[in-house]
Amino acid sequence: MTWKRPENVPYPFVWHTFQAKDTESDQLVTYQVQDLPEERFEEAIVHMMEHFVYDEPTCRAKNLASEQQSLDEITDLWREFVKLKLVLVCFKEGTEEIAGMNMLYVSQQSDKEEYQCKGSVWRCIYDLVDYTMKQANVYERYGVDKYLGAMGLSVAPKYRGRGIATEILRARIPLCKAVGLPLTSTCFTAIGSQVAAAKAGYEETYVVSYEDMTKVDERFVFPHINTKYVKCMSKRVE
Repeated sequence: MTWKRPENVPYPFVWHTFQAKDTESDQLVTYQVQDLPEERFEEAIVHMMEHFVYDEPTCRAKNLASEQQSLDEITDLWREFVKLKLVLVCFKEGTEEIAGMNMLYVSQQSDKEEYQCKGSVWRCIYDLVDYTMKQANVYERYGVDKYLGAMGLSVAPKYRGRGIATEILRARIPLCKAVGLPLTSTCFTAIGSQVAAAKAGYEETYVVSYEDMTKVDERFVFPHINTKYVKCMSKRVE
């Protein structure tokens, strides 16, 4: 990943604010989606390890948390992402507790280096995502040479049911505008994140069922998965 955040873009910056129900009542309170501050990088990794690794359908189906090498490799990848200073985090106004976050990075057509991982579970999940994005043909379809991608959208359990995932996905747009990215595109593996992306105005770029993916690669069998499709969903920055 050779992309660098432009120095003239303030950091950390609040990209989006919205109102949603409080955690203790039906009262509306203000939430904000902002850049993840440097001093909270490791806390963000812990959040993803505690929630995303157990909740995301493919990670759960393959029990990624049980294979240490895979767990180490996905956390190492997230540690590279936070260095780009693009990761978005949501806080309830007046608190510092992470309500939700999105691990973001920049995919560039000019980047030739192939990502390598050895853990069998993470390799399988990564290859599923990689296959989906290659089939989506994002660069050619949208006529871009780079876009904002993601590898992990998570909302803490106590904050779920408030539309926070949708608002985090909406916050990608002003972020993209500020740093000069013309598109955001992601492989969404869970029905919840797919619904959130649709609400945020993302379109379906490529859709394939998990059942059909088993015909692509015998490793792509995810027991008891409760999501029917894998979807690449994208939104132009206008």
